[in-house]
Amino acid sequence: MKWWFSDYDGTINLTHNDFIDSRDLEFIKRWIDQGNKFAIATGRMEHEIKPILEKSNIPYDYMICNNGAVVYNKDSEIIANASIPMESRKDIIELFESLREEYILGYCLKDQRTAYSRVEEPEIYTNPFLSRYAPEKNNFEQGKEDILNNPDLNLLYFFIPEAKVLEVKNLLNGRIKNCKAFRTHRNVIEIMREDVSKAYGIKVIQDINGFETKDIYASGDGENDIDMLKYTQNSFAMKNHQSQVDKAAKYMIENVWEIEKYL
Repeated sequence: MKWWFSDYDGTINLTHNDFIDSRDLEFIKRWIDQGNKFAIATGRMEHEIKPILEKSNIPYDYMICNNGAVVYNKDSEIIANASIPMESRKDIIELFESLREEYILGYCLKDQRTAYSRVEEPEIYTNPFLSRYAPEKNNFEQGKEDILNNPDLNLLYFFIPEAKVLEVKNLLNGRIKNCKAFRTHRNVIEIMREDVSKAYGIKVIQDINGFETKDIYASGDGENDIDMLKYTQNSFAMKNHQSQVDKAAKYMIENVWEIEKYL
């Protein structure tokens, strides 16, 4: 039995419009029909990705969401929730307060995106994909309360003009103890617990099911897929990928159905 963990946006959904190439969908179904397991590993929340998978008739055994911070079985039961440590929370508030007038900021409580600050940025709010997730209002007081005290805080996100993304990423690195910053989209940087990634989610599922690493296949296109791709030799990066992703993968493909050639 083989286990395939795939990113969704930019990998199965190549153009960020929820269109799935019929060849990719047919391959996923063949993969499962042959007795293998399939899981989605995504930056999206469970309530954001599950309806899309169901609408496209994409079967799955697990969902790794929030870039690995929350892991679900096929019945949408949470089997892992990696919260940001309480000792990191004051650092977050100081950072958010210093940036709230300049950038669009938000955070996640388990499976809920929550606004912190809205800044009028046309590059974000005129983008059909990003505007679905970007904060619609300021939420400073409740945001401070949630960030300081809510045990389910697992992700912070920043919507940024593309020209400033690398500058902001460098600014964020090392600012919050026990956390890391990484780019998940050309306009998005996220922060989470330093040990959490999509590979972390895979290990959670691996511990439960006891399969070997040699039986893991992984596909992705983004910086948030790098740890997952490095975790197995059966790794596939999309030809249209973010920086450094190709160095983490063994193979390059244009569509995920091409994985079948390497089985």
